[in-house]
Amino acid sequence: MGTSRRARALAVVAGAALISAPAVPATAAPQDRTADAAPGVAPAAWTSEEAARFWTPERMADAAPAAGTAARSAAARPGRPTRSPYAGVPQASLYAGSPTVGVLYYVDSAMTTHSCTASVVQSPRGNLIATAAHCSLGTKTAFVPQYRTGASAAAQPYGIWAVERAFRDNRHTRTGPGSDLDFAFATVRPNPAGKQIQQLTGGNRLTRTPGYQIPVTVIGYPNIRSAPADKAVKCTTTTTRVTGYKQLRFACGGYYGGTSGSPFLTDYDERTRTGKLVGNLGGWNGGGLENNDDAVSFSPLYDDQVFELYDAAVAGRTPEVKPALPDVLGGGETWMHARHMVSGEYTGDGRTDLIVVWSDGEVTLFTGDGRGGYTAESRLAAPNAVWGKAVTLTGGEFTGGGTGDLIARWPDGSVTLNADAGTVRKLGRQTRLMAPNSTWKHAAGIAAGRWTANARPDDLVVRWSDGELSLYSDVGTTVKLGREKMLQPPNATWKNAAALIGGDFTGATGSWDLMVRWADGHRTVHPDLGPGGVKAGHRLKPASAWNRTARLGTAGSHTANGRADDLLVLWADGRLSSYPETGTALGTERLLVPPKVR
Repeated sequence: MGTSRRARALAVVAGAALISAPAVPATAAPQDRTADAAPGVAPAAWTSEEAARFWTPERMADAAPAAGTAARSAAARPGRPTRSPYAGVPQASLYAGSPTVGVLYYVDSAMTTHSCTASVVQSPRGNLIATAAHCSLGTKTAFVPQYRTGASAAAQPYGIWAVERAFRDNRHTRTGPGSDLDFAFATVRPNPAGKQIQQLTGGNRLTRTPGYQIPVTVIGYPNIRSAPADKAVKCTTTTTRVTGYKQLRFACGGYYGGTSGSPFLTDYDERTRTGKLVGNLGGWNGGGLENNDDAVSFSPLYDDQVFELYDAAVAGRTPEVKPALPDVLGGGETWMHARHMVSGEYTGDGRTDLIVVWSDGEVTLFTGDGRGGYTAESRLAAPNAVWGKAVTLTGGEFTGGGTGDLIARWPDGSVTLNADAGTVRKLGRQTRLMAPNSTWKHAAGIAAGRWTANARPDDLVVRWSDGELSLYSDVGTTVKLGREKMLQPPNATWKNAAALIGGDFTGATGSWDLMVRWADGHRTVHPDLGPGGVKAGHRLKPASAWNRTARLGTAGSHTANGRADDLLVLWADGRLSSYPETGTALGTERLLVPPKVR
């Protein structure tokens, strides 16, 4: 994924140093290890007694966010948000705390302090805590259950405990599908009396998340810079789902930086101060929205992945290193910035690919896998001041060069053809098909397809601003735009054609069809378009107002049936959907990109 794409997705930020499983030291925070310290394991000298001596009240009070890390992580928001867009959500209240929930203090190699929240989880040895995977781990990490601000180690209700070893899923990422894995466990060393932490504090029972809509109690410790009281907060409310992710949404204000890792508890008992651990504050963007609002937090869903990691932590076993989750396309935050998308064969492997022009002018190519997915992204043009200005863009095979071509209409009325675009020639050779002129400024919609006897999709249908519909046959560097046939005279009906897409949706003859999205949101498929005119359209089923939120559309042979009948639709919320084998009815939706998280 190119760095400019990450820049376009405003929520994608550089991750903080991660809690690292021993098997993946490449992602670990820098550590000042002693000579005999194993990767991911605290030095033997770092005991709970040493932690109590090191973490003086002054050091704990000085635990401040480090610059440059993300929302809700160790370096979360420097202050309160000015206004929340989630008016009316509950507000967390100050809470005396629970013996099973406390603060993580840790020091990186630069001796900069950070903070997160963690909780004691029941385990056979009684030495396990749970937190978020994006929380950092330094060489002097300590857990302080039911933390009291300003108190010395001796005055902390349950003491200060040295963190020994951390366990996380190596596939965790801050955004994309890897954000579903933002959970971690760590073992803590016994206290000076040889007691395990669970013997003193009790523990919450690790439990599979029973669903996305559940009542939970969340207890956490906001950072003192955002919440000067420096006390625990608690809120109980019902969660909802983060669309497109295996994550819960928790709407309650007051969960500022420092609350990452806070336990999501069901059946919380105020008498025992324990419950069932079904999640932790974390997930997409470190558990919070990209606008640093405190009103909405997230949690990964606890499923088999969590219990597999728990078993490794209980056994003291290095977690299995697994292949990274596929995230070629990114998220809705990125796709909100897509200006144009075009299907075509641009790599020479016989599979249909996807070219996207972004709002900053960058042009990228997603390589198709022939099964409706994509394997890689290649940059065809760096961000620039030109391509973001293209008014319309369509793809076809206008030159017969073996890979697809692009035709663009520009604000000055000029029309250009880029021949043989793709991974080899990037945007290929550009030919001007039409010089700047006033007529083509009125070309409101352009679609390419196979609408004449030629075996290639090298014909254009143009919808003009007055409702006229024209067919340009055998377009290329020789004929250019010289063969025009009027399909519809100027009329009020076709003025309302909001978008045109060429494809082989009906498969009845060798001629392609024209899909039209109308201004009121419904779609029609006009079969076997050609020089003879436009046939009556089949209203695409289902027909509903949701089509009004469609921003872009393209069709091609993205799956294996050999016909250009796989429809891609980009929605206003950044969601990218595929509808394979669309005909007079939409194919079954397949979500390619989840919507922008909100």
